[in-house]
Amino acid sequence: MKKVAAALLCAVFTSGCAHSVSGTAGASPLQELTPEQQRQVHVEDALRDADPCGLLDEAVVRGAGTVQQYGSAVQLPVCSALMVRPGGATTYVELSLLPSMLSDAALTGPETVDGVTVYRGAGADLARGTCERVFQLNVLQEQLKPPLASVRAGTVAGQDACPLADAVLGSAIDRMRSELPARDPTSPRQVALAVHDPCEVLDVLGTTAGGRVVDPESPPTPFDCVLFPNPNRVPGSEVTVSFTMSPVKENRPPVPAEPETVGDRCRWTSPMGEPIDVTRPGAVVDEFTRRLGHAGAVVTVHGPNCAAVARVADAANTAFG
Repeated sequence: MKKVAAALLCAVFTSGCAHSVSGTAGASPLQELTPEQQRQVHVEDALRDADPCGLLDEAVVRGAGTVQQYGSAVQLPVCSALMVRPGGATTYVELSLLPSMLSDAALTGPETVDGVTVYRGAGADLARGTCERVFQLNVLQEQLKPPLASVRAGTVAGQDACPLADAVLGSAIDRMRSELPARDPTSPRQVALAVHDPCEVLDVLGTTAGGRVVDPESPPTPFDCVLFPNPNRVPGSEVTVSFTMSPVKENRPPVPAEPETVGDRCRWTSPMGEPIDVTRPGAVVDEFTRRLGHAGAVVTVHGPNCAAVARVADAANTAFG
């Protein structure tokens, strides 16, 4: 199997890839899921199929300076842009289809803009030069609350980033008026793996697996698949397949091709597909920023049993390698 730097293994596990599996287990195909589980899966499909860069209009962010970086290099559901103004001051914007750790303050000040619920939040944080807006995505599923997306803008301390955040927000609402923009697997601003469903491993495993776990009470996880590796679906035996992004590092140390035991868990990690570089030619950025912009997709499989993880990892290699 393919190899990846050992440092990346821990990164995936500390980024919140564990999931609640308290919901009823549902086997593939979708017809065997409850209506609530099917709606959850449809929302996850819509979020995975949507292109965050399709909502972040480059023409809008260009008004904040010369674009140095633009694309989905940090996280699959996030499109970010970095601009530099005359004089060297930098400004950034991040549009996330799966915002994490939204504060209570972020979900205040609700209003309706062209039929879309928008939360203006606490407004500009002048001490940090940042501003955040939250809005509901145009993902219509009966009896499900529309998922939230966020726009975060940042500039130098003491300046108000909210006008830029509002400009991006207005453009995003306009761009999703009819439907969310779809991902393009050939786009240089995102990795090809982003268009895949991690649950495609079940197509490879077939009847040797027990199907996916879908919890309608949990937030959508379009880039994670929790599944039972065996048909008997024993609680506690679940295996998780996760897609993440990781910066490309030269001279990466080799890691064992077989799953590794970490505590009471077992895991396997591998880069998949070609990396992308979202730094524009001729852009003047520091090495840390340049590395963040040069990243590739990573697949991680983890669970309590190494034999099961190895079998699912083989299926992941077949499905995505």
